[in-house]
Amino acid sequence: MRYLVFSLALVSLVASVPLPGSPGTRAVPDTYNDYGDTWNRTYSATEPQQIHIAWLPDGVACRIQFATHAPTDDAILEYWPEGERDLSSVTVRRTEGWEFVDGGEGQHTIYLHNLESKMLYPGTLYTYVVGTVKGNETLWSDLYMFHTPSPDASFEFIATADMGTSNAVSRPNLRRLAEQHRYDFMTFAGDQAYDMADFNGTKGDEYMNFVQDIYATIPVMAALGNHESAYNFSHYKNRFNILPYRESGSPDPTFYSFDYKALHFVAFSSEVFFDDGSAEQIQTALNWLDQDLTRANENRFERPWIIVMAHRPMYCSPSLATEDCDEKAEIMRLGPVLDGKRTGGLEALFLKHRVDIYLCGHRHNYERTFPVAHNTRISTFYRDAPAFFQLVVGNAGNFQGTDPFENEHQVADWSAKRYEGYGFSTIRVTPRTLLISHFASDPEDGSLAGIIDRVLVRKSSTGLHLPHRQGCVASVSSVYCQINKSA
Repeated sequence: MRYLVFSLALVSLVASVPLPGSPGTRAVPDTYNDYGDTWNRTYSATEPQQIHIAWLPDGVACRIQFATHAPTDDAILEYWPEGERDLSSVTVRRTEGWEFVDGGEGQHTIYLHNLESKMLYPGTLYTYVVGTVKGNETLWSDLYMFHTPSPDASFEFIATADMGTSNAVSRPNLRRLAEQHRYDFMTFAGDQAYDMADFNGTKGDEYMNFVQDIYATIPVMAALGNHESAYNFSHYKNRFNILPYRESGSPDPTFYSFDYKALHFVAFSSEVFFDDGSAEQIQTALNWLDQDLTRANENRFERPWIIVMAHRPMYCSPSLATEDCDEKAEIMRLGPVLDGKRTGGLEALFLKHRVDIYLCGHRHNYERTFPVAHNTRISTFYRDAPAFFQLVVGNAGNFQGTDPFENEHQVADWSAKRYEGYGFSTIRVTPRTLLISHFASDPEDGSLAGIIDRVLVRKSSTGLHLPHRQGCVASVSSVYCQINKSA
């Protein structure tokens, strides 16, 4: 009996000790964040740091943001096609600059600098450097490289989510992939740093330098997560201000969209349904999404694919002690109940506008569904799918590890593939196909550990005759018509 009491007390003590890198806790050195790496060095007051890049629509130009600890007189971006600095260098000055004050007691302040390129040549590998001017002194960053969209119709991108500075198992793979210049951008479906606002916002500085070699090399198109919620999502709104939200008629970076070859991509805030979002805020966000998807459907022949990304899942297989896969997933699908009625959620709009994929994180594992609607599997085929399907890609690696599935429960018929380990996804896009692959990251050293899942999604020419406002048309299967009428 004494041994049992001691054991229970020890378990309780261990459970109460915060894990390194968890909210409110500093990271400690591990395999993936070795403090000998350059990310954790000290920067001088006006030296560029936290550099990252994002696309404008179609990749015709880019925006770059960096931070400094002190104000500067100016900020500079210089870029050129690889090997042609003396012949083709372009220099632009700061387009926006502002003071960002963290909401904590320390009032920690950084200075953010946005720069925008001019029109870029397609299919070109560019080298760039950013700098600051203060009086007679100019300080330059290291050199970075990025590539622009190729002239052909196909491209690939990386999809991931949920990574901090501790146990970032997929970071080595993401860095290698970024440096290959094979993937045109990386989507990040929320929850970065755990949390950026910690320690008066210095954890956000630390994280943005931790991922700088990745984020400065491949454009990062992010969505916010629940761990970005502090001070009304101020860290996300300021640090990811370079996302193309203005171009898509959005008031801030919490939701936006962009076109890229055959793809229309939408980033949306799942958190509007939570964190005391009002009925008016929810309706504003859903109206924006409805209008955006309406415009996307009007251009469906040129851009046949629509992918929507937000942080929380609409469908997921349960893990222990979580509401994410029941009540909260239902809120994502149908909206919360306010004043006695549902506000409306994402599923009806996805069915109305024939969204192809819902991309999300939050659950720290990988799961692919079959085409699904109203909590029911609609098809086991991905050719001209009659409904959207979902990818959970929240297993990049963070302080909590991965989320195991409750394997003793019966698996829902809509669940097509589940994986409890670490990894990331890639998606190859052509006008008629999507090739989705999920790769494992080895927790021993972060190396690539093989392919976990691969599925080919096809869209025929007849599959492009899609309903949105008008309801069903003859070229669409009767199964979809039934779904759409019940939505």
